[in-house]
Amino acid sequence: MFNSKFFSTLTMLLLLFVSAINAQTSTISLEQTKGEFTTKSLTLSPGDYQFEIANNGVEHEVGFVLAPKGKTDQANHIKEAYVKAPVKNGTSSLTNIVSLSPGEYVYFCPLNPTEHYDLTVNETVNKINLAQTKGEFTVKSLTLTAGDYQFEIANNGVDHEVGFVLAPKGKTDQTNHIKEAYVKAPVKNGTSSTTNIVSLTPGEYVYFCPLNPTEQYDLIVTK
Repeated sequence: MFNSKFFSTLTMLLLLFVSAINAQTSTISLEQTKGEFTTKSLTLSPGDYQFEIANNGVEHEVGFVLAPKGKTDQANHIKEAYVKAPVKNGTSSLTNIVSLSPGEYVYFCPLNPTEHYDLTVNETVNKINLAQTKGEFTVKSLTLTAGDYQFEIANNGVDHEVGFVLAPKGKTDQTNHIKEAYVKAPVKNGTSSTTNIVSLTPGEYVYFCPLNPTEQYDLIVTK
């Protein structure tokens, strides 16, 4: 006899289980154009990742290979990182979930073909919390040492979505934005969102939000 109550309970538990897995998995979007990836390197913290590979202008199917640095023969490819389907021009495809531990890796596409790009999984990542209120950040400047950082941007009272831009000082046009510092999702009032990991070298930078909008705040990175 069919037990609808049992089936409903089982379905709910499965949905909760899938939601829990998805909540712990970060999606990294990577775009290929002819002969190259537009993102030239990545620094991540240990964890579970799913890569979304987009084909923007390559007139044949492309793929994705992730392997330990120095071990790029097919036997050492991380098979979970293969795309689920070949990526035609104008489309994208996801990999399966890849569990990355600290170390050095490379990613590339032999079908495009591209060079090998560095992907570093770093156990030591510093987190910087920044809150926005209407028209401003509450932290007016930052001085950091060179290293790997992840920014968490909170929206405290701005009644529309906000974001985060980090750029070299004096070079704030969109082409010079540090793309890894974009938030993973627009930040609604009462919520927060993190950036990807940003590797900062010594120099002068500014951070701001054009959606709020805010002034440009100094961020200095020392040795």
